[in-house]
Amino acid sequence: MLTLAVWGGGGGGSRKRSKAWMHFTVQKDDPDHANCNYCDAVLGCKSASAGTASLVNHLKICQKNHAHICSTQSELTYQVSEDEKEGFRLFMAKACPRFTVPSRTTMYRDIIAIYEAEKAMLRKYFIESRQTVCLTTDTWTSKRQQSYMVLTAHSIDSGWKLRKKIINFVLVDGHKGDDIGKSLEKLLIEWGIERVCTITVDNASSNDTCLAYMKRSLTNARSRYLGMRCVAHIINLVVQDGLKIMCHPRNRIRSAIKFVRASPTRLDLFKKCVQLSKVVSKGLINIDVVTRWNSTFIMLETAEKFERAFEQYALQDPNYKTELEKTGPEPKPDTPDQRGPPTQSDWVYVREFKQFLQHFYLLTNKVSGTKYVTANTFLEDIADVHFMLGEWSDHVICGDGEIFKCMATKMKTKYEKYWGDPEKMNKYIFIAAILDPRTKESHFFKDMIEDTYGSIIGKRILTSSDNEFVSLFGEYRELYGTNTPRELASQARPSANASENSLVRSRYN
Repeated sequence: MLTLAVWGGGGGGSRKRSKAWMHFTVQKDDPDHANCNYCDAVLGCKSASAGTASLVNHLKICQKNHAHICSTQSELTYQVSEDEKEGFRLFMAKACPRFTVPSRTTMYRDIIAIYEAEKAMLRKYFIESRQTVCLTTDTWTSKRQQSYMVLTAHSIDSGWKLRKKIINFVLVDGHKGDDIGKSLEKLLIEWGIERVCTITVDNASSNDTCLAYMKRSLTNARSRYLGMRCVAHIINLVVQDGLKIMCHPRNRIRSAIKFVRASPTRLDLFKKCVQLSKVVSKGLINIDVVTRWNSTFIMLETAEKFERAFEQYALQDPNYKTELEKTGPEPKPDTPDQRGPPTQSDWVYVREFKQFLQHFYLLTNKVSGTKYVTANTFLEDIADVHFMLGEWSDHVICGDGEIFKCMATKMKTKYEKYWGDPEKMNKYIFIAAILDPRTKESHFFKDMIEDTYGSIIGKRILTSSDNEFVSLFGEYRELYGTNTPRELASQARPSANASENSLVRSRYN
């Protein structure tokens, strides 16, 4: 918005000190009126009455004035649509009078044009660079029972920069493996992608059928390594099983948070209780998303800081305890009651449990990164989970360690389902670890595998991984190299430089 300072009056013989006169011309035959230099509007400028106030106000809404002030800026040529909401059009008329609101049709057309232009550039990159890409997929069903799939492509460009592009978000016929496979095949043809290294999927059984379909479809893929299970998804399944054991303390704390946040009055009272309890925290309690365990961790970690505030709140609001005792299902025989406010033992369990969950929370954030390579640490991350669950299976806390032991045992069962048999794991997990200069085929690498899977299976995995590694080098040698695969592989041997940022590494130091 243009703002002008006015120092003096308008017409007459007095010196014109107002900046408004830079944009108006006094009429020769009528000095009490002036013409706008842009739209020829006639406004009064008699010093005794209006002065230059009317001129300044006109400049704020003069649409043609914009072209004079910003002559180097191109003008928008959109047409106003009669379908636009009157409220929005009125708002824009006040906020930026010189802007003409485009129609929905025009905006849609322009957005699609930008999308198609960007898509053409990305498709050209895939075709001309012939880069090998890794794909990740996810599918889900909306409330309207429509199935959607998102497809993301990961690649390393000629400048050795990791690129991530969401290339499609589409409706699919269903969650059946063949339907997903056909949709994938169609999208890859559309994008001109021929070289696929892996396709990362979740653990739905339909994805096995999808991967089998894609192995037949892709001719330039190493089909035996095409399928990669999502590490973050498996960690989620493992932790969710553990949360089922800790459901009673978690549900009571969740219900207490819901009660407090149910109205502004309750929340204000809780904030006063926070002050009375002298709780020092920049944040406030938040509710979790039931299907996302990491949000449950954040909820418990935050709520634990406000334990004294909840106790104070129970003294201030008589309905707190009464309402919470009615919240939740009736307890089943021989099971704890999930109703009521959080108890002292609940907070004790939460303090211990959040320490355990924190390892998985940090691990999930690590493997979910998109701006750095993660495959080289997958094997170490899997060993970390094995190590943690083994430690907690024998953990005893506060004289009642059975709940933690039961929780860790249940989580370990889920772990064994997906990562217990290394023969069923993608060999790229082992090869990527060998290619990590901090690991290579060192004693740490060998000890980690043998301690995780046992001596007999571990030795077999080491042998097969080495053979696959040499075979993979052979394939690249045919494309780019001159040395023999054995000569190249012999250079990738133990390194003294190893990071100490994982539990499993600290175990061997």
